Amino acid sequence: MIVMKFGGTSNEDAAAMRNVTRLVKEHLQEQPVVVISAIARATNELEQIARTAALGDQAQASQLIASLFRRHDAIIADFLTSKEGAEQLKAVFTLYQLELTQLVRGIAILKELTPRTMDIICSYGERLSSHIIACGLEEAGVDAVWVDAKDFMITDDNYGRAQPLMDKVTERLASVMGPLLSLGKTPVTQGFIGVTQSGVYTTMGRESSDYSASIIGAAMSADRVQIWTDVDGILTADPRVVGATKKVRRMSFEEAFELSYFGAKVLHPNTMLPLLEKKIPVQILNSKRDDSTGTLVEVDSTTSRFTIKSIAHKKNLSVIAMSPHRRYGQYLFWEGIFSVLSKYGISSPLAATSEYSISFLVDDRFLADGLIHDLGEFGMVQVAGGKGSICVVGKGLRANSGVVTTIVDALGEVNVAMISFGASDSNITMVLDADQIVGALKRLHAKFFEGVKETEIFEPISAS
Repeated sequence: MIVMKFGGTSNEDAAAMRNVTRLVKEHLQEQPVVVISAIARATNELEQIARTAALGDQAQASQLIASLFRRHDAIIADFLTSKEGAEQLKAVFTLYQLELTQLVRGIAILKELTPRTMDIICSYGERLSSHIIACGLEEAGVDAVWVDAKDFMITDDNYGRAQPLMDKVTERLASVMGPLLSLGKTPVTQGFIGVTQSGVYTTMGRESSDYSASIIGAAMSADRVQIWTDVDGILTADPRVVGATKKVRRMSFEEAFELSYFGAKVLHPNTMLPLLEKKIPVQILNSKRDDSTGTLVEVDSTTSRFTIKSIAHKKNLSVIAMSPHRRYGQYLFWEGIFSVLSKYGISSPLAATSEYSISFLVDDRFLADGLIHDLGEFGMVQVAGGKGSICVVGKGLRANSGVVTTIVDALGEVNVAMISFGASDSNITMVLDADQIVGALKRLHAKFFEGVKETEIFEPISAS
């Protein structure tokens, strides 16, 4: 049994959905469970609908709803050939549109939008797209069954960033998916969304359909999880910034996690976590290119020698530096700081300490007056904004001390505000001024990857 997850660009229109149908049919002998994201831009549109309603503009929100459903209707008209199937699907969508319109009316009247209501609204994107895919597979002769994630993806009630309750998810999947697979059916379900124990829709964070696929794969002990996207696999850097990137053939879970956590967009940071214990590999494949061999992520991807695999970067970061009002013991000072971060749900990717000072990195979206005020209870706070990070990833960094010298030489006179080396065996992370990130990334990429012809690890990007 395998899990096949298709992202928004892989099912963005009728042509893309026909391709999804073809790919699923090619893997039927492996008993796929199909996980579908919302069509491209649908989640953004649903968020805009909710925020427009919160401003009290019900009319504009209703127009946006109508526009979203017209997009799906156009896909149905182009994708499905059965008039009966199309009419049945439109009946379901009419009900969804009515529900969504009623939600918007309530928001507009109250002029209040809660995280709970936002999650309910955003859940419609995946429900719509997965219904279309399920119908398309049935038309193509696949014994497909649409399964609502609400039937098995039980989460906590941390709306917007819900976490699965794995014991309950595993139990539900065994009773919901197991019988379908034993009958030779192909379940089609949704990524990104779940449901609380009381039955309210939740979401697990933006771009978390990969995470949904890995949860299902781990709970059902899949042979592997496939992430079908619009890129060839994990690359040596962001190709929008660095032109001459290469594709990484194989990578360890640890390396892939470091990359995704520090900015690489090809995988959600949590994707690897459910699969690690059961050693279930992940394949990242390009749904738009049949000749792409993708990237295989596995628990231990050993190679003949130490190699830097990739470089990730992030912007819109700030460094918060603190020192205590009085020196009464470092552990009390640190305990106070981390209790505040925990209160605001902030996980800092990087921290540096001295005897009575600490600096840590935070995403700018977490900066708020409340956070700074609460931190100020424990010490003097200085915020340095306009920062970004660069993370160099490759397993075995601690045993290769010369790599630090290589990085420093490549960066030249770039001012490094913070650096982390040794906390992980797979990454060296530096914090720079945001306007220096692109130049530094290009220099590091040239240093580590220009002229590299290690076919065991890398391969060129296929021509489009």
